[in-house]
Amino acid sequence: MRKINLTLISAALILVAYLCVQELPVKHAVSAEFDYIPKGELPLGEIEIISEHSDASGADWKILGYNNHLFPSANGYMYVEGANPMDELSEFLTIYDQGSSGGKKNRFILKGVLEKREGPRYNEQDGNLVLVSKEWGILYPIRGRDVFRPLASVSYLSKWDYKDSSR
Repeated sequence: MRKINLTLISAALILVAYLCVQELPVKHAVSAEFDYIPKGELPLGEIEIISEHSDASGADWKILGYNNHLFPSANGYMYVEGANPMDELSEFLTIYDQGSSGGKKNRFILKGVLEKREGPRYNEQDGNLVLVSKEWGILYPIRGRDVFRPLASVSYLSKWDYKDSSR
């Protein structure tokens, strides 16, 4: 009986240690303060775009602003090539807006080179802008974790937040 209890306690400790290691910070959320500017033409070239996943058809990303400036009403869209949070993070963090988080999606800062593209895939309504992304960051607070992680930190991403947990 004592050997069984010791085995169960050891297994529980190993499980708790594993879960704690999985919750260690991998990438910290970015805290930022933004100025508001009227929507205008986005400058092409090197840029930091503030965005969130788009529910509209066509381009995957809705443009909310750029270079620490938010638009009062966002309505631009873009495609992203290269470093893309949608390729790396769980859909709970990129796509869904969770009712528990006030119906808001996570916002991201995508850094790279903005280009205009032509062709059948690209148009003014769905987005003819493409960001060739070099890196990305997630803005604080992080919202929308799955129901199995109600106490997950809002200030950093952990291994559980990534599609590939080998990080």
